[in-house]
Amino acid sequence: MQHEKLYSMRRELTQYLRSDNLLRNAVMEVNRKDMIRGSLLVRNSHPEQFDLDLILDGQLQKDVPVKDYIFIQNFIDVIRVAENCLQMGNYIDKYLLLSAYKILSEDDNGYFRKTNPVVYAFNHVPAYSLDIEDKLDDSLRRVYKKEAGNDVVLKAMYIHNKLIDIYPFPDYSAELAIFAMNYYLMENGLAPIDMAIRREEYFNLIGANLKGNRQEEFYRFLEKSIYDKMEGIVSACREHVNNK
Repeated sequence: MQHEKLYSMRRELTQYLRSDNLLRNAVMEVNRKDMIRGSLLVRNSHPEQFDLDLILDGQLQKDVPVKDYIFIQNFIDVIRVAENCLQMGNYIDKYLLLSAYKILSEDDNGYFRKTNPVVYAFNHVPAYSLDIEDKLDDSLRRVYKKEAGNDVVLKAMYIHNKLIDIYPFPDYSAELAIFAMNYYLMENGLAPIDMAIRREEYFNLIGANLKGNRQEEFYRFLEKSIYDKMEGIVSACREHVNNK
Protein backbone atom coordinates (compact mmCIF):
# COMPACT_ATOMS: atom_id res chain seq x y z
CA MET A 1 0.00 0.00 0.00
CA GLN A 2 2.83 2.41 0.84
CA HIS A 3 4.42 1.84 -2.56
CA GLU A 4 1.11 2.30 -4.38
CA LYS A 5 0.66 5.69 -2.72
CA LEU A 6 4.27 6.62 -3.41
CA TYR A 7 4.00 5.86 -7.12
CA SER A 8 0.64 7.61 -7.28
CA MET A 9 2.28 10.75 -5.88
CA ARG A 10 5.06 10.34 -8.43
CA ARG A 11 2.53 10.43 -11.27
CA GLU A 12 0.83 13.48 -9.80
CA LEU A 13 4.13 15.32 -9.26
CA THR A 14 5.24 14.56 -12.82
CA GLN A 15 2.08 16.18 -14.15
CA TYR A 16 2.55 19.31 -12.03
CA LEU A 17 6.19 19.78 -13.02
CA ARG A 18 5.57 19.11 -16.68
CA SER A 19 3.15 22.01 -17.01
CA ASP A 20 4.61 24.68 -14.70
CA ASN A 21 8.17 25.98 -15.06
CA LEU A 22 7.95 28.11 -11.91
CA LEU A 23 6.88 25.12 -9.88
CA ARG A 24 9.58 22.94 -11.41
CA ASN A 25 12.29 25.46 -10.49
CA ALA A 26 10.98 25.72 -6.93
CA VAL A 27 11.00 21.95 -6.48
CA MET A 28 14.50 21.73 -7.95
CA GLU A 29 15.71 24.29 -5.40
CA VAL A 30 14.23 22.29 -2.52
CA ASN A 31 15.80 19.11 -3.90
CA ARG A 32 19.23 20.74 -4.21
CA LYS A 33 19.18 21.70 -0.55
CA ASP A 34 18.13 18.22 0.53
CA MET A 35 20.87 16.65 -1.59
CA ILE A 36 23.42 18.91 0.10
CA ARG A 37 22.07 18.12 3.57
CA GLY A 38 22.08 14.41 2.78
CA SER A 39 25.74 14.28 1.87
CA LEU A 40 26.69 16.66 4.69
CA LEU A 41 25.55 13.99 7.16
CA VAL A 42 28.83 12.15 6.63
CA ARG A 43 30.91 15.26 7.26
CA ASN A 44 29.22 17.07 10.13
CA SER A 45 27.24 15.81 13.13
CA HIS A 46 24.81 18.76 12.97
CA PRO A 47 24.06 19.54 9.30
CA GLU A 48 20.69 20.99 10.34
CA GLN A 49 22.57 23.97 11.81
CA PHE A 50 23.81 25.05 8.39
CA ASP A 51 21.98 28.06 6.97
CA LEU A 52 21.97 26.86 3.39
CA ASP A 53 20.05 29.89 2.14
CA LEU A 54 22.85 32.09 3.43
CA ILE A 55 25.59 29.84 2.06
CA LEU A 56 23.92 29.40 -1.33
CA ASP A 57 23.65 33.18 -1.51
CA GLY A 58 27.43 33.24 -1.46
CA GLN A 59 27.84 34.37 2.15
CA LEU A 60 30.01 32.80 4.82
CA GLN A 61 28.33 31.43 7.91
CA LYS A 62 30.82 31.97 10.73
CA ASP A 63 30.17 28.68 12.55
CA VAL A 64 30.56 26.54 9.39
CA PRO A 65 34.03 24.94 9.08
CA VAL A 66 35.87 26.19 5.99
CA LYS A 67 36.27 22.63 4.67
CA ASP A 68 32.50 22.13 4.82
CA TYR A 69 31.85 25.45 3.14
CA ILE A 70 34.20 24.46 0.31
CA PHE A 71 32.49 21.06 0.11
CA ILE A 72 29.08 22.72 -0.24
CA GLN A 73 30.29 25.02 -3.00
CA ASN A 74 31.81 22.10 -4.89
CA PHE A 75 28.80 19.90 -4.26
CA ILE A 76 26.60 22.53 -5.92
CA ASP A 77 28.67 21.96 -9.06
CA VAL A 78 28.14 18.21 -8.68
CA ILE A 79 24.39 18.80 -8.52
CA ARG A 80 24.53 20.87 -11.71
CA VAL A 81 26.26 17.99 -13.48
CA ALA A 82 23.64 15.60 -12.11
CA GLU A 83 20.77 17.79 -13.29
CA ASN A 84 22.25 17.93 -16.80
CA CYS A 85 22.66 14.15 -16.80
CA LEU A 86 19.08 13.67 -15.65
CA GLN A 87 17.80 15.93 -18.42
CA MET A 88 19.66 13.78 -20.95
CA GLY A 89 18.25 10.60 -19.40
CA ASN A 90 21.65 9.27 -18.34
CA TYR A 91 21.90 6.29 -16.02
CA ILE A 92 24.17 6.47 -13.03
CA ASP A 93 27.53 4.97 -13.90
CA LYS A 94 31.20 5.10 -12.95
CA TYR A 95 31.82 8.06 -15.25
CA LEU A 96 29.27 10.22 -13.45
CA LEU A 97 30.76 9.19 -10.11
CA LEU A 98 34.29 9.94 -11.32
CA SER A 99 33.18 13.36 -12.56
CA ALA A 100 31.59 14.07 -9.18
CA TYR A 101 34.71 12.93 -7.34
CA LYS A 102 36.97 15.14 -9.45
CA ILE A 103 34.79 18.14 -8.64
CA LEU A 104 34.73 17.44 -4.90
CA SER A 105 38.44 16.70 -4.71
CA GLU A 106 39.30 19.64 -6.97
CA ASP A 107 41.56 17.28 -8.89
CA ASP A 108 41.03 16.88 -12.63
CA ASN A 109 43.19 13.75 -12.50
CA GLY A 110 41.32 12.20 -9.58
CA TYR A 111 40.65 8.49 -9.90
CA PHE A 112 39.71 5.38 -7.94
CA ARG A 113 41.72 4.73 -4.79
CA LYS A 114 44.94 2.76 -5.10
CA THR A 115 45.25 1.87 -1.42
CA ASN A 116 43.44 -0.70 0.72
CA PRO A 117 42.25 1.10 3.86
CA VAL A 118 40.06 0.10 6.78
CA VAL A 119 37.02 2.39 6.90
CA TYR A 120 36.69 2.79 10.66
CA ALA A 121 33.45 4.82 10.51
CA PHE A 122 31.66 1.70 9.23
CA ASN A 123 34.03 -0.87 10.77
CA HIS A 124 34.55 -2.16 7.26
CA VAL A 125 37.31 -3.41 4.98
CA PRO A 126 36.28 -2.37 1.44
CA ALA A 127 36.99 -4.05 -1.87
CA TYR A 128 40.59 -4.60 -2.92
CA SER A 129 41.75 -1.60 -4.94
CA LEU A 130 42.41 -3.56 -8.14
CA ASP A 131 38.83 -4.89 -8.08
CA ILE A 132 37.08 -1.52 -7.67
CA GLU A 133 36.24 -0.80 -11.29
CA ASP A 134 34.91 -4.28 -12.08
CA LYS A 135 32.83 -4.41 -8.90
CA LEU A 136 31.44 -0.93 -9.53
CA ASP A 137 30.50 -1.75 -13.12
CA ASP A 138 28.88 -5.02 -12.09
CA SER A 139 26.91 -3.47 -9.21
CA LEU A 140 25.51 -0.61 -11.29
CA ARG A 141 24.64 -2.90 -14.21
CA ARG A 142 22.62 -5.11 -11.87
CA VAL A 143 20.40 -2.20 -10.87
CA TYR A 144 19.20 -1.71 -14.45
CA LYS A 145 18.54 -5.35 -15.29
CA LYS A 146 14.91 -6.47 -15.55
CA GLU A 147 15.63 -9.15 -12.98
CA ALA A 148 16.24 -6.40 -10.40
CA GLY A 149 12.50 -5.73 -10.22
CA ASN A 150 10.61 -2.46 -9.81
CA ASP A 151 11.25 -1.52 -6.19
CA VAL A 152 12.96 1.86 -6.60
CA VAL A 153 13.56 2.24 -2.86
CA LEU A 154 15.26 -1.15 -2.63
CA LYS A 155 17.47 -0.43 -5.63
CA ALA A 156 18.40 3.02 -4.32
CA MET A 157 19.38 1.37 -1.04
CA TYR A 158 21.42 -1.22 -2.96
CA ILE A 159 23.32 1.52 -4.80
CA HIS A 160 24.10 3.30 -1.54
CA ASN A 161 25.25 0.17 0.27
CA LYS A 162 27.34 -1.14 -2.62
CA LEU A 163 29.17 2.17 -2.94
CA ILE A 164 29.96 2.08 0.77
CA ASP A 165 30.98 -1.57 0.44
CA ILE A 166 33.31 -0.87 -2.52
CA TYR A 167 34.40 2.56 -1.23
CA PRO A 168 35.81 3.51 -4.62
CA PHE A 169 37.58 6.81 -3.89
CA PRO A 170 40.31 7.98 -1.51
CA ASP A 171 37.84 10.55 -0.11
CA TYR A 172 34.15 11.39 -0.44
CA SER A 173 33.01 7.80 -1.08
CA ALA A 174 30.29 7.97 1.59
CA GLU A 175 29.14 11.41 0.46
CA LEU A 176 28.94 10.10 -3.09
CA ALA A 177 27.05 7.00 -1.95
CA ILE A 178 24.27 9.25 -0.64
CA PHE A 179 24.49 11.40 -3.77
CA ALA A 180 24.20 8.32 -6.02
CA MET A 181 21.20 7.04 -4.07
CA ASN A 182 19.48 10.41 -4.45
CA TYR A 183 20.37 10.58 -8.14
CA TYR A 184 18.70 7.21 -8.68
CA LEU A 185 15.58 8.37 -6.85
CA MET A 186 15.34 11.47 -9.08
CA GLU A 187 16.07 9.39 -12.17
CA ASN A 188 12.92 7.44 -11.27
CA GLY A 189 10.72 10.45 -10.60
CA LEU A 190 11.04 10.46 -6.82
CA ALA A 191 12.43 13.18 -4.57
CA PRO A 192 15.91 13.10 -3.02
CA ILE A 193 16.05 13.00 0.77
CA ASP A 194 18.09 14.86 3.35
CA MET A 195 18.96 11.78 5.47
CA ALA A 196 17.37 13.00 8.69
CA ILE A 197 19.26 10.65 10.97
CA ARG A 198 22.03 11.22 13.49
CA ARG A 199 25.46 10.67 11.98
CA GLU A 200 26.51 8.15 14.65
CA GLU A 201 23.33 6.14 14.11
CA TYR A 202 23.88 6.27 10.33
CA PHE A 203 27.41 4.90 10.70
CA ASN A 204 26.19 2.12 13.02
CA LEU A 205 23.24 1.25 10.80
CA ILE A 206 25.25 1.06 7.59
CA GLY A 207 28.07 -0.79 9.30
CA ALA A 208 25.48 -3.40 10.30
CA ASN A 209 24.01 -3.41 6.75
CA LEU A 210 27.42 -4.29 5.32
CA LYS A 211 27.44 -7.37 7.54
CA GLY A 212 23.92 -8.35 6.44
CA ASN A 213 22.17 -6.98 9.54
CA ARG A 214 19.50 -4.29 10.09
CA GLN A 215 18.81 -4.03 6.36
CA GLU A 216 15.05 -3.99 6.84
CA GLU A 217 15.50 -1.11 9.28
CA PHE A 218 17.44 0.96 6.74
CA TYR A 219 14.92 0.14 4.03
CA ARG A 220 12.02 1.33 6.19
CA PHE A 221 13.92 4.50 7.07
CA LEU A 222 14.46 5.27 3.38
CA GLU A 223 10.90 4.36 2.44
CA LYS A 224 9.41 6.67 5.09
CA SER A 225 11.84 9.49 4.29
CA ILE A 226 11.00 9.34 0.58
CA TYR A 227 7.27 9.06 1.26
CA ASP A 228 7.28 12.04 3.63
CA LYS A 229 9.30 14.15 1.21
CA MET A 230 7.03 13.29 -1.72
CA GLU A 231 3.93 13.96 0.34
CA GLY A 232 5.25 17.38 1.33
CA ILE A 233 6.19 18.35 -2.22
CA VAL A 234 2.94 17.14 -3.76
CA SER A 235 0.89 18.95 -1.12
CA ALA A 236 2.78 22.18 -1.80
CA CYS A 237 2.25 21.73 -5.55
CA ARG A 238 -1.48 21.19 -5.06
CA GLU A 239 -1.71 24.34 -2.97
CA HIS A 240 0.22 26.31 -5.57
CA VAL A 241 -2.04 25.11 -8.39
CA ASN A 242 -5.24 25.75 -6.41
CA ASN A 243 -4.13 29.30 -5.60
CA LYS A 244 -3.28 30.25 -9.18
